[in-house]
Amino acid sequence: ALRGCQASGEAFCWPEEASRDYSAPMTNNALVAAGMVAGGFLLALQPPINAALRGRVGVFESALISFLVGTIALVIVVAMAGKGDLLAFRGAPLWQLSGGLIGAVFVTVTLLAAPRLGVTALVVATLAGQVIAGLLIDTFGWFGIEAKPLEPRRLIGLALVGVAVYLMNSKD
Repeated sequence: ALRGCQASGEAFCWPEEASRDYSAPMTNNALVAAGMVAGGFLLALQPPINAALRGRVGVFESALISFLVGTIALVIVVAMAGKGDLLAFRGAPLWQLSGGLIGAVFVTVTLLAAPRLGVTALVVATLAGQVIAGLLIDTFGWFGIEAKPLEPRRLIGLALVGVAVYLMNSKD
């Protein structure tokens, strides 16, 4: 059952049964933020690791291998700890299945960008794209996220990220 957003014609609705309250062990926001920092740290390792593999096997082949290794890891995790229903994906709208495609595009783009930009500039540019998308998602309430007003402080944060992208990519 979808919230009232489907009836209102919104493009992206969040199923009520897919709870966003993942209160298991990480109930403290500081722990959640620390987990995201750790994830961000790992995310910064991915482009140079994949770029090194690219030199050995090729651009698209490296992206494929990256996803295969991740898929194997997730198959093991689901087999050992999965509690969901994999077959339920059949009723999901296409936009809910697009995450893998988005990931494939991202990994492939980073394979091409990492050697040219360097990892720091790549990460800051990625962050800028994420901040822009995050502001749009939050402002318009896409994907069933509760809308938040676009406040001046959020725009200032975006501008600062833009300055960082410029500084990281400008020549001496």
